[in-house]
Amino acid sequence: MRLSRNLHLVLAALALLVVALVLLLRPKSDDAKMLQSSTAGTQPPAAGQSPAASDQPSRSSPREADRLLKAEGARTDVTLANFPLKEYQHLPSPAGKAQGAPVGEAYIHVPSARRRIAMEPNQIGEFPAVETKLNDTVGVRLSLDAVTPDTPVRIVILDGGSFPATQGVTHVLKATSWGGVAFEYATSGNIGYHRILVQAQGQPSRILNFSAHDDDTWPAPSTASTD
Repeated sequence: MRLSRNLHLVLAALALLVVALVLLLRPKSDDAKMLQSSTAGTQPPAAGQSPAASDQPSRSSPREADRLLKAEGARTDVTLANFPLKEYQHLPSPAGKAQGAPVGEAYIHVPSARRRIAMEPNQIGEFPAVETKLNDTVGVRLSLDAVTPDTPVRIVILDGGSFPATQGVTHVLKATSWGGVAFEYATSGNIGYHRILVQAQGQPSRILNFSAHDDDTWPAPSTASTD
């Protein structure tokens, strides 16, 4: 009786020893596979990538937009096949702007300053001044409220400069399907303000303003790159 009990204890001890040896001698690759399967789907993001990068919409950077300009042989964004609206820095709305005042936005691209800004007019339809160089070409995309496609829009240079696409100080365009106009404007060789009047048929006028600087005063303090 006692011998049988001792035999059972010896057999149990041998079984435990065999299990321990199997666990010790198991290949490490099995552990790696188990660890990999247990952490699947929880891998940390790659360097420079945010945790939800795959869920974020893709958008081109201003530098990519500039490369697109070079690829298409264009000077400003208004001549691109696809206008990069998302790349524009929106300036605060004018202080004290009354309800019912002129609405719409001007998207101004100043390649010499690598600057893209979007801004609203004040209550009398004037936009803030934008700093440029002398003889500087800028792109203007202007949205107008309550303007239907093909409405004539008159653009008049008031203080010098020119339209690269046409001669003369007056340029008439038709409103596009998005309710506005797009054009290029070049400042003159004179330092100071350059105003442009824009008026759609049957609508209030807008005034765009560019402040041209020479090399001694450029870059202007408020002209900062948005890249």
